[in-house]
Amino acid sequence: MKTYKSVVLRNGVEMPLLIQGTPLLLGFKDIKKKDFKDLLHHSMSLGIRAFDTSHDYGESESFIGYTLREAFRKGIIQREDIFITSKIGNGQQYEGNIETYVDNALKTMRLDYLDLMLLHWPTPGYYLDNWVKLEKVYKSGKVRAIGIANCLERHLTEMEKTGFEIQPHVVQFEYHPFRTVPSLVTYCRERDIQIQAYTSLCQMIPLVTENSLLNELSTKYHCSLPLILLRWVIQQKIAPIFRSYKKSNIEANAGVYHLELESKDMERISALNINYKYHPESLNCPGF
Repeated sequence: MKTYKSVVLRNGVEMPLLIQGTPLLLGFKDIKKKDFKDLLHHSMSLGIRAFDTSHDYGESESFIGYTLREAFRKGIIQREDIFITSKIGNGQQYEGNIETYVDNALKTMRLDYLDLMLLHWPTPGYYLDNWVKLEKVYKSGKVRAIGIANCLERHLTEMEKTGFEIQPHVVQFEYHPFRTVPSLVTYCRERDIQIQAYTSLCQMIPLVTENSLLNELSTKYHCSLPLILLRWVIQQKIAPIFRSYKKSNIEANAGVYHLELESKDMERISALNINYKYHPESLNCPGF
């Protein structure tokens, strides 16, 4: 069985493949700092080593920092064992103070460096200039890798035309069996750009839960539907991001490395693509 627990980025940085997201853990859900800490400690005890956050996710950065400090202090885990991704939102892009934002994120999380910093959106009129600023932050050593989220092939092509010095190490976008964006995936693979997949479980909407093929495979492999989806992503060496408020679900998802899908089943799942987008770009990035 091929475990695919991590990948090595183009610059030599190792990144875990299974990533736990933390958006809206606070605000939409009444989760207290202690409960958040307990969830993340539980995740780390299960071997989950990568966490995704953003300035736009409420108090997520602050609570992650609090949790990690305690874990480091107690010797539960070391800093070098954890991979933290954060993002620069539209508001920060409008202001253009990219290094200041990175410094603030480091201060909030009380970290010496971030493993990956992304531009959250290809904000029209701003993202090309801000990419140059992010390159400078990368060279300073404050972040180990840089990338962009929610982009299309045309955005990456436009970045290439500007003659950037550093090509994105990582691109993060919505990716699941019902949205496989083959041209964008091919573009990234040809340039050795690692893909992170958010909404990899497609929010477990009826499109997923009522799908006959996915339910058939869940029965065949004696596992949950989320595990089928996560494994399908990981077997492509794409890093899925999941989020959960329940320890039982986190435990189940952490078992993704004990499963391997047959190649014919991988192909059958990929054939489900209907270009369905759960998160419309226009709602989050005006002018996209």
